[in-house]
Formats: sequence, C-alpha cells, structure tokens
Amino acid sequence: MIEIKFRAFDIIGKKWVYGDLVHNHKVTQTGVTPRVMVGGYEVDPETVGQFTGLHDKNGKEIYEGDIVELRQTNGELTPCEVSMCDKGYWCITFGICERVILGFIDRKLIKIIGNIHDNPELIN
Repeated sequence: MIEIKFRAFDIIGKKWVYGDLVHNHKVTQTGVTPRVMVGGYEVDPETVGQFTGLHDKNGKEIYEGDIVELRQTNGELTPCEVSMCDKGYWCITFGICERVILGFIDRKLIKIIGNIHDNPELIN
C-alpha cells in the first residue's frame, strides 16, 4: 500500500513541510480567502508535490517535482523531472517530450539531485 502524503514550501517558516494536503479558508480583515495547507502549515500551492511511493538509490523519498539524476546504460547521467503522467503513473521526463514510467526504472540508477522549485537550473 502506498502512503499518500505531500510536500510543499511553508510560506511563513520558509521550509519544506510534509503531511496531509488540506484546502480550506482563512478569515482576514478583508474577508475570507482560500488557502492550501500541508502538515498543518500554510503553503505555497505552486510547490505542492505528492509522494510517489518510491525511493531513490539512497533511500530518499521521491516526490512530484523532484529532479532525479538517471544513470543510463551507456553511463551518461541525465537530469529528469518527476511528474504525473496521463494515466496516473509517475514518470520522469527527459528534455521536453520523452517520458518513462518511473516504476519501470531500476531505482538503483536514480538519485535525487534537487527539485524544480529550489533548483530549476538543473533541468534547463
């Protein structure tokens, strides 16, 4: 059974937080505004990523939005973004259009090197 949890950037504490995803509202001086929370913290909704249920070669949890380095059969290291594919599979994307289902790749060949929010230069 895959553990359903999320990661996002806490807008107040300026750190990554983990836990359940909640959409609710907060009352402000100007009215009621929507907010997104992860693990009890208000987060930037653009940074929310779901846990894939998989781990890299170092045992680190792989989340949507992570950038993984894949060692190809020819020894070349390729940075790839982890994302959700059309049919609900987790994929890694090479360049702009080539995708491979993450579950079909030997995780001993994958290492997390960053994420698209903190390290966008790794995939550009």
